[in-house]
Amino acid sequence: MRRSGKVGLAAGGVVAALAAYATLDVYDVVPGVLTRAAATRPAVPVPGRSTVGPSVAPPRAPTAPDVAGVDTGPEPGAASLKARIQAAQKAVGLTSKVTMTVRDATTGTDLYDQGAGTAMTPASTTKLLTAWAISHTLPLEGTFTTKVVSAAPGSMVLVAGGDTCLNPKAGNPNAVCGRAGVGDLATQIAAGLKKQGLNSVRLAYDASYAPGPATAPGWGQDLLDMGFTTRIAMLGLSTQHAESGPAVANPDASTTAALATALRAKGIAATVGAPATAPVGAATVASVQSAPLLDQLGYALQESDNAMIESLARQAAYRSGTRADSEAALTRWLLARLAAGGFDLTGVKLADVCGLSDGTTLTARLLGDLLVGATSGKDPQFAPVLTRLAVGGWSGTLGNRYGTPATRDGAGWVRAKTGSLPSVNSLAGTVLDVQGRLLVFAIISNGPQPQGPTGARAALDTVVTAIHECGCP
Repeated sequence: MRRSGKVGLAAGGVVAALAAYATLDVYDVVPGVLTRAAATRPAVPVPGRSTVGPSVAPPRAPTAPDVAGVDTGPEPGAASLKARIQAAQKAVGLTSKVTMTVRDATTGTDLYDQGAGTAMTPASTTKLLTAWAISHTLPLEGTFTTKVVSAAPGSMVLVAGGDTCLNPKAGNPNAVCGRAGVGDLATQIAAGLKKQGLNSVRLAYDASYAPGPATAPGWGQDLLDMGFTTRIAMLGLSTQHAESGPAVANPDASTTAALATALRAKGIAATVGAPATAPVGAATVASVQSAPLLDQLGYALQESDNAMIESLARQAAYRSGTRADSEAALTRWLLARLAAGGFDLTGVKLADVCGLSDGTTLTARLLGDLLVGATSGKDPQFAPVLTRLAVGGWSGTLGNRYGTPATRDGAGWVRAKTGSLPSVNSLAGTVLDVQGRLLVFAIISNGPQPQGPTGARAALDTVVTAIHECGCP
């Protein structure tokens, strides 16, 4: 969770702008109803492992599509862009320390550098590092299986499989968080019991998959009580994510209780016992599959869901052979993955893998390196993840931004990951300028915020809007 066409265009210009927007919509660079995505097909369930899910052809990342008139605009001039950015910073009265990088998304050319190599507190833009590592470890088309297996006579075990977005009722095929439903498990279980002439069952849960702590060391109880994050788990309900209120004490137990409730609604007398280990080779009684990892990862980024990104990262580490049963082990895994990817990690320190804990530092340059790899076509594994970033004025943590006179021209053209902590604001992603050139940017602001957190975020949005409006020769 987060903590804390232009007036005057000629008719022909309007038509061109709309045509360009429609083309970008088709390629999923901007939001809209058009798409090139292939038709979906059902998942193939393999209990306990990720499986091929509905998104068989992930949409293109915001790279330069191979069509005329899209991202074929001229690369902006560095001197003109610098003047525009500095004027915007002065106009909004940014008094904090700001580091920034702006690059051409296709060529990677550095167009603007403002202390980009300086280590800063990044807040939730840290999640981009984590998303990169996850996308380079697990198949983005894979899903997570939640299953129920037989145990002793009259008993069943709910086995955690990594889906923390289970709908407490029936699954919604059009949802990401809530695609699979506890109610669907109950339907399968009830049907099986009734065939046997049974009307009762005792439930337990097995949370042994990808074990680890429920919180990072830097997460105080206040963060849980105020809903800045939930507890980290491998099983959870879509209705109990951070913004729903104070974190539940035990997501595994809460999900099992929801299953018992769903069973009772179907005429099955269900009781819940202590945690248990599923018997080896136990028969699967019911199973459901999550939305594909790409969609779940996108949800975690768009909504800046701290516990969800931690859970996905822990699973990636676990599946790659690393037992990340402490936050220190998980951060070591992430740093090792980034180092193996060839990134310059100078100044990088990780207190967790979501950016919520105090003590994390990284550079705007590193964020730019991650993004340019995807937009330039050099990193096809991370590229699809960028299509899932929040869009200015449209979705996620940017849904209520880019609506002021100084920023509304950037709405729809900015796709980015946000970051916000006391005295910290950051933004990193892509923006299409008015000449049709896709650019990558990363901005980190640390220090006093005399205009308050909302004003500080608006200041960064104003700077990015200036980049969009530049089209500078």
